[in-house]
Amino acid sequence: MIKKCQVFTPPETVKKLLEVVGYEKDLYGKKIIENACGDGNILTVIVERYITDCLDKEFSLNDIKAGLEHDIFGAELEEIHYRNCINNLNKIAENYGLYGVNWSILNVDILKEDFDFKFDYVVGNPPYITYKDLNEETRCFVRENYEVCRKGKFDYCYAFIEASLKLLNERGKMSYLIPSSIFKNVFAQNLREYLLPFLNKVYDYQTIKLFDVLTSSAIIVCDKGNTVEQIEYINLDKRVSYKINKIELTYKWEFVNKKKSILGKAARFGDYFNASITIATLLNEAFVLKNFKDIRSFEEGGQRYIQTNKFIIEDNLLKNAVSPRSLSYNKEELIIFPYFYNEGSLVRYTEEDFKKKFPFGASYLNSFFDKLQKRASDKSVKWFEYGRTQALAHLNQEKLLVSTVVTKQVKTYKISEEDIPYSGIYITKKADLSLDFAKKVLESIEFLEYANSIGINASGSSLRITAKDINNYLFNIEEV
Repeated sequence: MIKKCQVFTPPETVKKLLEVVGYEKDLYGKKIIENACGDGNILTVIVERYITDCLDKEFSLNDIKAGLEHDIFGAELEEIHYRNCINNLNKIAENYGLYGVNWSILNVDILKEDFDFKFDYVVGNPPYITYKDLNEETRCFVRENYEVCRKGKFDYCYAFIEASLKLLNERGKMSYLIPSSIFKNVFAQNLREYLLPFLNKVYDYQTIKLFDVLTSSAIIVCDKGNTVEQIEYINLDKRVSYKINKIELTYKWEFVNKKKSILGKAARFGDYFNASITIATLLNEAFVLKNFKDIRSFEEGGQRYIQTNKFIIEDNLLKNAVSPRSLSYNKEELIIFPYFYNEGSLVRYTEEDFKKKFPFGASYLNSFFDKLQKRASDKSVKWFEYGRTQALAHLNQEKLLVSTVVTKQVKTYKISEEDIPYSGIYITKKADLSLDFAKKVLESIEFLEYANSIGINASGSSLRITAKDINNYLFNIEEV
């Protein structure tokens, strides 16, 4: 059993879900299911719409009652919500003189149910539950029974989308309110491939908040009886719409109006530069020094030290630490760098050499020993090193730094070979083009539009992008 947080669909969105699949008239004999129905705030609208349509067609109350029992279905796992749903549906029916309806509302886990018939419509708002919030039993069941969840850290709603498509008959239609992260999340790749053949429309709420959470939402519309080569993309936030060829939707789904093709020489950013994630200490509180002061030792040689709290640390163990935030606020920070470069190659200390060369720094880090040992570090990492090693090899050169979060503009910072970025994405040269050229590309309006199309909502109008997104960006090298 997993504990689901019930988040109910706003009334205007309920109407939209029904409108986009044409659930408006001639409804008698059309089977519909809402397969995570909660207290029934979608089903109550469906039932009232069904009844009024039948009354307009002059069906008898007995016929309407029979239709409600045979045409309208729901499923809800939580018993309290299941009972509330039936009570709410009874109230709607009784307003029209319909009593004793034997509702086809099931107190079941829809992911474990088999039907001997198919539906004309599936509408709904599936549970938004992340992989980390699923218990192991649920993870195993979903992984074994749903194709779109075979790999990676899937969200629970992925299985609901697959199950809903399987419930449709050969001309069935589905409208589903989903987290728009499925368009970009790396673990949703199988879902995107499974969904694409049936997809007709996307209604993107983008920065419009339907719920009191950070999740951005979209409505997907699928039609098994009408396969198309282009989807219609409707941005409800910006009030624009256009067609997008399905063959253009590959890795992440980039909903861009490509009226203007790239002329001249098209270039991939990653062929000329390398965008990488920054170092990951996995314990910044130990390695990044935000409060410190310079002091001078009284020992011979005048070694420079840094003092932080009650500890002193050798200056030659330290480098300038930078992040997009610290650079934006012009804040000086330092970072312990327990490595050195020899002729451009990274060299790691043995524990014995590290303690001998940096006794004060070793003593400081030792005060975090338990926390350092508990990190989910790479296997070869020593307790006094960073938790991840993948970003270290190319740091000793001039580079650019950008934030992973884009809000209204992309701002890049040029940093030196001595600076160690611990947050954001850093860019280095691979070919003849300069970092100034890369800066111009990344701060262009075209790249901002690309980031807005490919990024995952972080909060409000902010979007999160990845190093891979930057490397995959195509630009016209002759126009920069």
